[in-house]
Amino acid sequence: MMKSKFFSLNAKLALAVLAVGTMFTGCYDSENGDVNKPYVAPDPVYYVAGTVTDLETGEALAATVSVDGKTATAVGGNYSIKTTAGDNKTVTVTMAGYQDVTRTINIPTVGKGETYTAVVDVAMVKNPSELDVKVTLVSKTSDQVAKVMTPAEYPGLDLTADDVEAEFTRTFDVVKGYAIQGEISASPELTEYIEQFLGENVGEYGNLKYVKETRTISLAPWNCVKSVTWTYTVDTIVYSFETADETVTVTVKGVYSYQFGCEPQLNHNFTHSHGHGHGEDGNMNAGGGILTPEM
Repeated sequence: MMKSKFFSLNAKLALAVLAVGTMFTGCYDSENGDVNKPYVAPDPVYYVAGTVTDLETGEALAATVSVDGKTATAVGGNYSIKTTAGDNKTVTVTMAGYQDVTRTINIPTVGKGETYTAVVDVAMVKNPSELDVKVTLVSKTSDQVAKVMTPAEYPGLDLTADDVEAEFTRTFDVVKGYAIQGEISASPELTEYIEQFLGENVGEYGNLKYVKETRTISLAPWNCVKSVTWTYTVDTIVYSFETADETVTVTVKGVYSYQFGCEPQLNHNFTHSHGHGHGEDGNMNAGGGILTPEM
């Protein structure tokens, strides 16, 4: 029997959001203002983003990724493509010398001012297994895990608009990745097939991936940030792999998508530092803690 070369993560997938403030438009506090001034929040923004690696070596690949007729080349193995909401979207990943990968994803509609990112990580193979295997999706469940950040905990979010609408940018480290629950106990041939299947369908395993995401926070006149929220969709997927000689069940768990949104409030009677605040040593996460849902 052979253990998978992907090590398992048993306890927790740390969905940590660390933030460093960047430059933004000027603002100040005020007790007076026209709260009825017309304001339209920006339209939601949708992305397909992820990493492309070599399954055997873990090397980052400059593969070509396409979705909705838009194409991008992964830089350092990372790519991001703007798209639209909708079901049954086809994502293709190609690179000379590797087997093409095709994935189908669903992107739900989110509210104005929010962003939604569907994570499509792929670990590509040069020589696909020819083993005859019946693959069955036994079950798939999804949980929502939210990380809420407030100006009280993260001073870099003490943002407020005056008599005109304002936009601010902040850069966050978003954690993503998948892990096999337990070990793969199968013959070498079936283990190779399973790893190739999982690499194609959920990506590289065993390590949390940290990606920097810059988000725009839009505020109506005389509003400030009450909180911002990163909402992760965490999937648990169970597959069955069956050959003429053996049947193996494998469970994987990881981040399918993440969504960003801001909740504003009127800034009357609130005191902010004009958006210049930062956490300890410039880290907005200082003192705010880390969200670590059970995996």
